[in-house]
This record gives sequence, structure tokens and C-alpha cells, in this order.
Amino acid sequence: MSDFLDLFFSAGTTIRPAIALLNMLVAFGLSLIVYFVYKKSFSGVAYSKKFNITLVMLSLITTIVMNILGNSLALSMGMVGALSIVRFRTAIKDPRDTAYIFWAITIGLGCGSGNYFMIGIGTIIVGAVTIILSKNTRNDDSYLLIVRCNGDAAPMVRHKTESLYQMHKLRGETITNDYTELVYQVKYKAGQKGSRRNEIIKGLEGVYTVNMVARSGETLG
Repeated sequence: MSDFLDLFFSAGTTIRPAIALLNMLVAFGLSLIVYFVYKKSFSGVAYSKKFNITLVMLSLITTIVMNILGNSLALSMGMVGALSIVRFRTAIKDPRDTAYIFWAITIGLGCGSGNYFMIGIGTIIVGAVTIILSKNTRNDDSYLLIVRCNGDAAPMVRHKTESLYQMHKLRGETITNDYTELVYQVKYKAGQKGSRRNEIIKGLEGVYTVNMVARSGETLG
């Protein structure tokens, strides 16, 4: 029994289990900060809870890898070879997601190597800066107005758009035998929120569809 326990708790192992467990607990605590910051500062179209949970998992997994490697050069080379067969096919649309992934990996590296102070202070500073900047960033109140109508209704759509919106700039125009599609970059006038402006344009004769799309890609109407 003594020999069996020595396999797990002796100093001959790569890292002591108590230290490994402490590394995991610290990594979990810091990764929760990443989880909270990502949720609090998210401003995209659709918040992904699965991605946020993946950030926590990524920190813990990286910590486990660091615990396994320890100071062993042979294990490090073997791990590099094993991970080289992994291929990631998921496209990351938001550059900030890449930063969060790198942040989660950095927490795992720091905790796995026992640099608690450096990674703890760094995580707090990065989290605070991220939340402050996300709160102070001014939202862009311009939208893309996409109107599909017949060719005869296009002049009326242009006139109505100029009268309804504070700023209006034609960004694209598609003309086919079946329809004409106008793409405007617009801004609401003071007090003009909601979809009522869209309904006015939709009520014009010859207009088929009206879409209002935020610059972030969110469909508003």
C-alpha cells in the first residue's frame, strides 16, 4: 500500500498533487473573472454562453497540461507532437474572442507554472480595463437601410429616405429586371426610434421589403 501511495504523493512525480490541485483552484477562480468580464462587456449580436464556458475549460485544461509537463523537456516535446495533430476549423468572427482565448490560455500557463501573483494581478487589471472601455465606448447610431422595390418606386423611396433620416448616404444600388434594391447608411433624427420609420417606407406603393441592420450586423426591422 505504501508503494502504491508513493506513486501519487512522492516527490519523484512531476508535480505534487497538492500543488497541482492548488493550481487548478486558482485557475478556476481567475477563469471565473474572464467569464464575468466576457458576459458583462459583450456587445455583439448573440451572446454565446457555450463559448464563455469554453474559456473556463480552456484555462483549466492548460493548467492540467502545465502540471503534466512540469520541468520535463521530454514531456514538453511529446506534448507538442501530440497537439500538432489537432486542427481547429471554427472561424472566429470577433477579434475580441481571440483575445479572450489568449487570456484564458495565459491564465492556465501562469497557474500551471505557479506564478499566482503575476497572473492574478494581470487578470484583475485586464478585466478592469476591459469593462471600463466597454462602458465608455460610444455606440454607433448609424444603420444600414435595405429597401427592395420595383423600379418605379425607387425615386419615391429615395425622397422619403431623405426626409425621414438625419443622415442618409446611398451605399449601394442593385437593379434587376424584377426589382431594385437600395442600400442606405442612415441615422435617426432626435426622438425617432423604433420601427415606425421602416413602416412608413414599407407602406409606399411598390415596396416589397424593408430591412434595418445595425452596423454590428443585428437586424432591427
